[in-house]
Amino acid sequence: MAVLTGIDVLGVQRYIFSSNRIKDVVAGSYVVHWITSLDGVIAEMVGRGLMAEKDVLLAGGGNAYIEFPSIEKAKVFAAHYTRALHDRATGLEVVVVHEPFKEGDLALALQKIQITLAKAKTERIPSVPLSGLSVTASCMETGQPAIAVDRDDATLPISRNIVNRREKKDEANNYWKQFLGDCAGFDFPLELDQLGRSEGDTSQLGVVHIDGNGVGSLIKDWLDKKVQNGTGDEAVRVEYRELSESIDRLGKDALKAVVDRLSRSIDKGKKVYGEPERLCFGLKKNKKSGNWLLPIRPILLGGDDLTFVCDGRIALSLAEAALVVFEKREALPHIGQIKACAGIAIVHVHSPFARAYELAEKLCRSAKDKSRTTGNGACALDWHIGMARPAETLHEIRLRHYQGKKLTCRPYLLGSESDQNKETWFWFCRMLLDDPTYGLRGEVWSDKHNKVKTLAEVVRDGADVVKKTIKVWWASDSIHEDDAAFTWSFFKESGGFFDGSSTPLLDAIELVDLHLVLENAVHESTGDQGAEQC
Repeated sequence: MAVLTGIDVLGVQRYIFSSNRIKDVVAGSYVVHWITSLDGVIAEMVGRGLMAEKDVLLAGGGNAYIEFPSIEKAKVFAAHYTRALHDRATGLEVVVVHEPFKEGDLALALQKIQITLAKAKTERIPSVPLSGLSVTASCMETGQPAIAVDRDDATLPISRNIVNRREKKDEANNYWKQFLGDCAGFDFPLELDQLGRSEGDTSQLGVVHIDGNGVGSLIKDWLDKKVQNGTGDEAVRVEYRELSESIDRLGKDALKAVVDRLSRSIDKGKKVYGEPERLCFGLKKNKKSGNWLLPIRPILLGGDDLTFVCDGRIALSLAEAALVVFEKREALPHIGQIKACAGIAIVHVHSPFARAYELAEKLCRSAKDKSRTTGNGACALDWHIGMARPAETLHEIRLRHYQGKKLTCRPYLLGSESDQNKETWFWFCRMLLDDPTYGLRGEVWSDKHNKVKTLAEVVRDGADVVKKTIKVWWASDSIHEDDAAFTWSFFKESGGFFDGSSTPLLDAIELVDLHLVLENAVHESTGDQGAEQC
């Protein structure tokens, strides 16, 4: 009887972020990719004759589904596969299950294996290795027993986990280079300090996590239809590969769009260009290769799941670029259109990496909740500036930060550039924050920076106080109501509040001196805008 074997990698985030050094995080991410991809361990299993490439239904993103003609062959594969993981991906754990099926029941097997994997993950006996029983040094990155020293610094002991990662360092760098496109002379950085931070000024790191909305449910619905219709195995294979490849391509296109958006904003002087100009910053150079370093570092990419880190000033612009790809992509084969949500944690550049990623995940879930309840599954984003306390929920963070008041409208639905809905990101960014005349960074407010900051305190007293304060300010500056149409109507009618209960003003004020809206760089030599920079 044929067998469907399922592989699910456990504790991916815990493994990847067990080190706070970005080069080890990147290498750890690649190891996760390597153990479940057709250009990694699975390819080696094919080379040994343990399986056939044509029998792979899914391979990537920490999951794999492979068909075998018998349970015996499936178990032989599992033995060799897990041994390879033990030797070359120390610290990673996987669940491997086998689901026998009769001819014509492949769709049913795909359904059942989801349940079998979930059950195996909950019933497994956790691994509790007795490492370090003898007198050993501890790894400076993971705290695990050390088995070697850092090649760059012989005083730093490192564990087998880190050794395995660094053996894959060059492969990891080559893998991510495909997303540089035509950016000759540019690299992704391997140190946090190379992400564009301005010493003595802005030192914020953006951790951006993007995830598709309800992809698992869409695939489940598709499988239900295949089972109900009694669809043949070959048709199921073809369709499953098509939808898997289309999801994978969507994630890659989103990352390419992010890199392209950033590259088009780099001017001839190797400076990131945008508005307001005071937030623009220069790139750093790789001293070894001589290449310029883009202020972004992709970390995770698996299907519709994307994580990258970047300079905090451009985190929201790049998250927007990725979401626009999901928003504009037409229906994928067999499952329809997929939207996505983003969580953006903007933290100090040397904050604990794992906690920053955890916060970004919480923010992404918050955006998904907003999307489900009010946006019919539309794209949405949420962000937070600053690090959360350990084990603190997002609700607790905001209760503490806003003193129990509803002084934020986050998360925001993405909306569109032509959308006038006041509770979308595009309205918030293009109008409230950056309308050329009346936005908080526009002409009317340009010489009132102190008043903008004062507004942050006034908002806490409610809509009526905001109305009175704005009226006094406008009168003292001899601004007529008709001359401040946008700002006046928003403040005069509602005091900057929606329904008298929530306000986007603090959200905007927090970003006045942080959010750089990327724009196409202008070449002085040609006067062309948006010309290829790389």
